[in-house]
Amino acid sequence: MAKKIVILAVLLNLLLAKDVADHFREKQYYFEAITEYKRQVYKKKQNRDSLLFKIAHIYYSVDKRKKAEKYLLELLFNEEKTILDNKALILVARLHWKNYDYSAFRNTLDFLNRKTDSLYNNDINYIKAWSYYYDAKWEEGNRIIEKINPVFKDSLLKDIHQVQNVPQKSKLFALIASSVIPGTGQLYAGDYENAGFSFFLVGSIGGSIVWNVIQQAYGIAVVKYLFLFTRYYRGGLHNLAGKIERENIDRIGNYLKEIANKYPDPIEKLEKLIK
Repeated sequence: MAKKIVILAVLLNLLLAKDVADHFREKQYYFEAITEYKRQVYKKKQNRDSLLFKIAHIYYSVDKRKKAEKYLLELLFNEEKTILDNKALILVARLHWKNYDYSAFRNTLDFLNRKTDSLYNNDINYIKAWSYYYDAKWEEGNRIIEKINPVFKDSLLKDIHQVQNVPQKSKLFALIASSVIPGTGQLYAGDYENAGFSFFLVGSIGGSIVWNVIQQAYGIAVVKYLFLFTRYYRGGLHNLAGKIERENIDRIGNYLKEIANKYPDPIEKLEKLIK
């Protein structure tokens, strides 16, 4: 009996709720909310933008970015034209920013620029300039800052100029070092675990090949070279190059984040475009 009363109470609560799907969303029952929103989307022929945006926003909040983008694009390219179109564009832009896809981010900004009031042009261009900076396209970003001429222009351009002083490690030096003595390039890169692995494994395989040649066991030497040495030697160099590239990018990214605190946040500006 008590169980039936609880079920009836839940059903009554849902019936009294403004919208069942909204109720599920408020309770963070996201799967149930999305299911109900989708049912409403395919049932209704009008006012679908709001439902599509709610679905996309839930997917965005749980970090399912591709699904969020799918429903945002459906919203943008359907026949309905509402204020939600601009909100959807901003959310698409944020998805690209999170994915470090700055080229797609700028394309979205260009689309947004054509749809919003010209009063927002400088703000959108300022946001675009930062996308160029994070894309390591310093001159393109600087040209935009020169054009819009913010009050902090000189300070920002000076800070961006200093990016060339951010410490970087030489990929070429690391690769040459590891080619001569296995493991030294990894040691230079600060990858001590792989430095030891490369030194002992690749070095020992290389040494055994030299010994086989001395012993005139050329067939064994060739097999070891083709199937062991080449695999671990090239693999080690490939991983070393990737590590140095990622760390160099991270150093620049950290520097940009540090100086960004001195200037208006581009994503906060993006959010304010429709408020």
